[in-house]
Amino acid sequence: MNSFIFGDAIRFRLATQQEDTSAKAQVFIGVFFGVLLRWVYAVAVDVIRNNAPWCFGTWWAILLRLAVALVTTFFVFSGYWQKVKDQPASMRFWNAVAYGITMDVIISSWIPSTC
Repeated sequence: MNSFIFGDAIRFRLATQQEDTSAKAQVFIGVFFGVLLRWVYAVAVDVIRNNAPWCFGTWWAILLRLAVALVTTFFVFSGYWQKVKDQPASMRFWNAVAYGITMDVIISSWIPSTC
């Protein structure tokens, strides 16, 4: 089993290799979707718990959040691809979504809430 290689993730080495681009796109979209899904879920929980209006933040906070989601996705994808490239397509996508959700849990603690 290949482990996460920090240097490869920093250089985006795995993301730039030309092997099985459709599977790479599937994993990339899965991770990005997981990050965004967790963000929407966090806002929905706040709406339900506090009877608050739907608020994703100001326009700059939304852009910051999307930028962080993209950077996180690139970084995670570069280190995660080697682990999932041999899995079946459906399993690979759902694992990538779960991995994106997990990464957002970690990253979102450093992003200030603007609502």
